[in-house]
Amino acid sequence: MTYAILFIGILLFLGHIFSSLFEKTRLPDVLPLMILGILMGPVLKVVNPASFGEAGQIFTTLALIVVLFKSGLDFRILSLRGAVGQGLLLTTVCFLLITAIIAFLTQWALGIPQVYALIIGSIVADNSTAIITPMLAKLQVAKTTKTILFLEANLTGVYSIVLALALLSAASHGGTVSAGMLAADVLKSFGIGILFALAAGLFWMSILNRVRRLENAISLTFAFVLLVYSVSGLIGGDGAIATLAFGVVAGNIRLIKRLWLPKLDYQRLISLNSGEKDFFDEIEFIFKTLFFVYMGICIRLGRIDLLAIGFMLALAKLIFRAPVVNYCISRNITRADCSVIMAMCPNGLVSAVLAAMIASQLPKEGAVIQDVIYAVIFFSVLLSNLMSFRIEKGGLKWVGKALFYRHAEETEPAEPSRPAEGQDNPPASPPTGSADQPS
Repeated sequence: MTYAILFIGILLFLGHIFSSLFEKTRLPDVLPLMILGILMGPVLKVVNPASFGEAGQIFTTLALIVVLFKSGLDFRILSLRGAVGQGLLLTTVCFLLITAIIAFLTQWALGIPQVYALIIGSIVADNSTAIITPMLAKLQVAKTTKTILFLEANLTGVYSIVLALALLSAASHGGTVSAGMLAADVLKSFGIGILFALAAGLFWMSILNRVRRLENAISLTFAFVLLVYSVSGLIGGDGAIATLAFGVVAGNIRLIKRLWLPKLDYQRLISLNSGEKDFFDEIEFIFKTLFFVYMGICIRLGRIDLLAIGFMLALAKLIFRAPVVNYCISRNITRADCSVIMAMCPNGLVSAVLAAMIASQLPKEGAVIQDVIYAVIFFSVLLSNLMSFRIEKGGLKWVGKALFYRHAEETEPAEPSRPAEGQDNPPASPPTGSADQPS
C-alpha cells in the first residue's frame, strides 16, 4: 500500500513536469504518460489491469463523470451563434464523415457488428481541446482559424459523447441496431436524464450562494455532480447525459436565465466562481494524469494487429479531414492555415474514458474496442504533433498546394503585381517595397 501511494505521488509530480514541458516544447503530456504506463504494464510487467480489480472500474466511472461535467461546463451556447457558418458546417460534416468512414474501416478490419464499428467511429471522430489549445498557442495562425478549431473541438466532444452513449445503449440490448428501438430507448433515457439535469442545475445554482457559507463548501458541487449522475440512472435516465447537461446548465446559467427564465429572481441564480472552476480544473488534471498512465498499463502490446488498425484509423481520420476542410472552410483562409486545421485532430481524455467505459459494459468486444481506440489516441496525438511541428517550420507546403487548391496561398503578396504603375518595382522582388508603394 505504501508503494502504491508513493507511486501515485510520483505520477502527479511527473504529470506537472510533463505539462510544463508541453507549454515549452509542444510535446503533448499525454504521450509520456502513456509511454510510462506501457513500460510499467505490458513491457516490464510491474503491474497489470487485473491488479486494480473493482477499483479500476470505479476510477473509470469517476473520470467519466469529471470529463462529462467539465465538457458541459466549458461549452458555451453563445459559441453556436458565431458558428452558424463555416465552423458549425466543418464540425458537423467532418464528424459525420469520419464516423462513417472509421466505422466502415473498422467493420472491414475487425469483422465486428455494425453497432460496435459505429461506436468506434463516433469516439475516433472526437478532437481533444486540452491537446489542441497548447499546440495552437505555438503556431502562427489567423484568429478565425483558432476560433474554428476551438469550436470544433468543443462541439465534437459533445457529439461524440451523445452518439457513443446512444449506440452503447442500443448495443447493450444485443442484436442488430433497430432504428425504432434505438430512437425510443435513447429518447426515453436521454429525455429523463436531461430534464432531471435541468431541474437539478436550476436548483443547485439557486442555492449555491447559501452553500458557499458552509465549511469546505467548494467540494459540495462535485458531490452534487456525483448525485446527479447516480440518481439520474436510478430513475431511468442516462447518468452520463444528465452529467453533461448539468455541466451545460452550470456553465451557461446566466444566459439561460436571461433568455428562458426571465421571471425568476436573477440574484438567486448564480454561476460558479473562478475558485470553483479552478477546483474542477485540478480534479480533471489529477484524473487525466492517472488515467493516461492507467491507459498505457491496459494496452496489450501482444495484439500488434490492433495497434496497426489503430494507426490506420488515425491516419484515415487525418486524410479524410482534408476534403471537408477544403470545401467547408472559406477560401479566404490560407493553405497553411487549412493544413493546420487538417492536422489538429488528436483524440484525448474523452475518447480514452469512453473506451474504458465501453470495455467494462461490453465484456466480449469491449476489450478489442478499447485497444483500438487507445492505439488511435496514441497515434493521432503523435501524427498531429509531427504535422503541426513541420508546418510551423515551414514544411509540408506541398500538402497545402495538393489538398487546398481552392484557397489563397500563404504569400498573399500576389497583389504586388498591381504596382505596374510604380515602374521602379520589378516583379522579381515582391517582398520589398511594393507594399508601401501603392499608398
